[in-house]
Parts: sequence; C-alpha cells; structure tokens
Amino acid sequence: MQNEQQQIMKTLTKIIEDADIAMLVTQQQDGRLVSRPMQLQKVEFDGDIWLLTRTDTDKYDEIHVHNQVNVSIAGKSYASVSGTAEFVDDEARKKEFWNAAYTKIFDIDYTDPRLTLIKVHAESAEYWETGSMAKNVYNFVKKVVGNDEKVQPSKDINQSIDLP
Repeated sequence: MQNEQQQIMKTLTKIIEDADIAMLVTQQQDGRLVSRPMQLQKVEFDGDIWLLTRTDTDKYDEIHVHNQVNVSIAGKSYASVSGTAEFVDDEARKKEFWNAAYTKIFDIDYTDPRLTLIKVHAESAEYWETGSMAKNVYNFVKKVVGNDEKVQPSKDINQSIDLP
C-alpha cells in the first residue's frame, strides 16, 4: 500500500510540476463558485501550491471568508487539488517567484505591500494521467480498426489521494 501511495504521489507531483497555469476555484460570499486562471509558481510540490495575487482582488476577499479552495490543472494530464488557502507575506519568496512579465500583469513590483502569496495546502487530490502517448495511440488504433471491445483504463490513469 505504501508503494502504491508513493507512486500516486509521484504521478500527481509530475502533473503539477509540468503545468504552468491552473484554475483557482474560490467561493463567493453568496456561495457561488468562481474560478480564474493563475500562474503556478515553479517549486517542488511538497503538498503546497504557491500562487501570487494582489490584496485588492475579489479572490483575496473570498479566501479571507472561505479558505477552502480547489486548484484545477489541465495540461498533458489533469489534476484537481482541494485544500486550505492562506496568505503568506514573504518578500524573499515573492522576489524568488517574480519575473518581468508580472510587472505588467500586476501593475506593481514584488516589493509592493499589495502583492501577496497564496499558499494552498493540499488536503486531497485526484488526477487523470492521460499524457502517455502510448496509451492514447493504443486506444485510438483500437477505435480506428473497429474493435468494439471495451478498453478498460489502466488502474493508474485515475487516482485519488488524501494528503497529510
């Protein structure tokens, strides 16, 4: 079981680290869910996902009221990570993540007090590992040649995990 959990975590980590953009889902005060694209910060996934935002945004206000969020990732494969968000004011880390494009996007620089980090501590996740070209080609060829036999997905294509 430990080995299986480690493999699931390894696959989830790869999916997250290979992605550049994610959709951050927060809850508005009226209970409606809203999602918006966010640049993922390139750090080794250790159970936390890092994002940058300004403090004068709706998402900032929404997280203050409801800190349970979801981060959805779509790239070669897919992941949905649920967790608790918190704001971290760490100027060294903001500087580490900063790049010139952010100056235009945020209209401030990393030293501005309106810039903050969102740290999402992952509590559970689900992924769909579809990035394997071999798996995709195999299923495509079976469809093309008219093989009606149901192709059972590999057990490791879709997995869920509770994180510590």
